[in-house]
Formats: sequence, C-alpha cells, structure tokens
Amino acid sequence: MADAKGTILEVVAKPAPLEPRRFSLVSKRSPLKGTVYLLLDHSSSMADGQKLIQVKRGALRFFAEAYRRQYAIGMIGFAQTARCFLGATRNFYRFQKGLEHLQPGGSTAMSAAMRLGSKRLRWRRGYRALLLITDGQPMYREHTLELARLIRAQGIELIALGTDGADQDFLRALNPQAELVGVRDLANQLSQLARSLPEA
Repeated sequence: MADAKGTILEVVAKPAPLEPRRFSLVSKRSPLKGTVYLLLDHSSSMADGQKLIQVKRGALRFFAEAYRRQYAIGMIGFAQTARCFLGATRNFYRFQKGLEHLQPGGSTAMSAAMRLGSKRLRWRRGYRALLLITDGQPMYREHTLELARLIRAQGIELIALGTDGADQDFLRALNPQAELVGVRDLANQLSQLARSLPEA
C-alpha cells in the first residue's frame, strides 16, 4: 500500500480478539450437562506466596475447560464466613470479575461454604458437583465431615483438592479420592479435573 507520495507503507493486520471472547459465541440452545460450584479458600493462610493467585488462575482454566463441555460454573469463597460471589454461569467475564473479590483474611469456614454450595445445587439438573480448593483445615472438623456425607446422599459429588500445607488426613477423611497438589501445579490439575467431567 502506498501513500500520496508513493511511499510504500507496511500494512499491519488488526490484532485478533482476546481469547475470552470465544465464550460468548456458543449457541444459547446448547443444553447444559451439569453444574459445578467452586468452593475457594481465601483465608489468611492463602496470602502465603502465590497461593491465591494460583487458585484464581486455576479457576479460570477450570472454567474454560468446563465451558467447552457445556457446564455452568458458580463460585463460593470462604474465609471467616462463606459467600456466593457468583451464581452458576457460562459468562466468562462475570466469572473473571467475581474472582477479583477474593482477598485473603480470616479463618476457614469450610462447612458454611459446603452448605451454601449444596443449596445452590439443589434444583440444578444434570451432573452436580462441589469442587473444594483449600490449603488448611476447617473450623469445625466433625461437622464438616458429617455435612460431606449428607451432600453425597443428595447425589452431589464432592471433589477435594488440597494445596501446599493442607491437612492431608482430613482431606482423605472428607473424600478418599482427594488430590494434594503443589501450588505451581494447581492450574494444570484443575484443567485436568474439568476434562474429566462426565460427557453425558
């Protein structure tokens, strides 16, 4: 391409849209296969190193993979109390924005997060699961274990993922298949968990 003086100008291609835009292009008619609520620990201990940063990155990876498999994802954070930061959605931007509210501080109200998550899943169709990500142990150990049994009795799968420093014995009591991963491997592990979600 040349300008008015005949000088050859380089044509620069318009940059491609940001990757997350693909999340808005799936047909609204696509049937949901299920719903997963992430229960994200953001207690004081999550301020250590890169823990909370890696949890957020891993959550985005999980969303991306679960989205492709026609799942809706919700987010519940727990520290001193539990709070639903985002109801089940397939909107990437809302999910990403919800993660910004997770700030470290307080203790570990794990059972409150599990109870809130099970209520949110009560009327959802298809596969239902709670994915718990924590680096510690709950304030009320026995109550949390009993609540886990009640949740499974409702047909809701409870998946536990412990990061560095997590109470391994407790997680195994909570779920014998609980995974323990280093913080640096968290994003890959969450991506793998999403890929293992039931296809039907």
